Amino acid sequence: FPELEALYQKYKSQGVIVLGMSGDGLGAESPATVAAFKKQTGVTFPLLVGDMTKDQYANNDGKITPYPLDVIANKAGTIVYLRHELDAAALDAAIQQALQ
Repeated sequence: FPELEALYQKYKSQGVIVLGMSGDGLGAESPATVAAFKKQTGVTFPLLVGDMTKDQYANNDGKITPYPLDVIANKAGTIVYLRHELDAAALDAAIQQALQ
C-alpha cells in the first residue's frame, strides 16, 4: 500500500480517488480489523470491506479476477487503465493521462 498511498497524496487535490478493498480473506475481515490495518500502515485512502467470495468476484464480470487489480477511469468514467499487478510508475503515468 505505500505506493498507492503516495499516489493518493500526490493527486488527491486534483480529484483522484483511491479505493482499497480488503482482500486477505476476501471479506473475512471485520471493519475493526480493516480500521486497525489503516492505523498500523498509515493508509489514508478509503478501504472497503467486501462480503463476496472469491468465486463471486471472479464470476461477477467473467473477465477479471479480483486481486491485485488496478483500474483507472477518466473524468468521463471510461476505464483507461486495467492491470493485474501493481506498477506504481505505470499507474502514475496513467493517472497523469486521465487527468488531461
